[in-house]
Amino acid sequence: MNRLCRGVLGTALILLPLLAQARVEPREGEEPIEAAEPRITIVEDRQETLQIYQFNGHVYGIRVIPKNGKPYNLVDTNGDGKFIQNAADRILVPEWVLKF
Repeated sequence: MNRLCRGVLGTALILLPLLAQARVEPREGEEPIEAAEPRITIVEDRQETLQIYQFNGHVYGIRVIPKNGKPYNLVDTNGDGKFIQNAADRILVPEWVLKF
């Protein structure tokens, strides 16, 4: 029992300086780091509703919700501004040919 108490006390003394260095708020004179959050802009039209997803000023995705029909996503996969329809929205059909 005595040996266990010494082990716990020793571990606490070793970890105490590390815990003192861990800080949540910034040090005096430092600016807090603000985590950028994605921004969603909703644009409604007669035919459809667009949900435009932006992060750091760059559009990376658009969700198109037509008034009649199924919603689908347009995604900029490379960051080059060219949007493609997300493959998860469609059923992928094998295109290979069976020969008998």
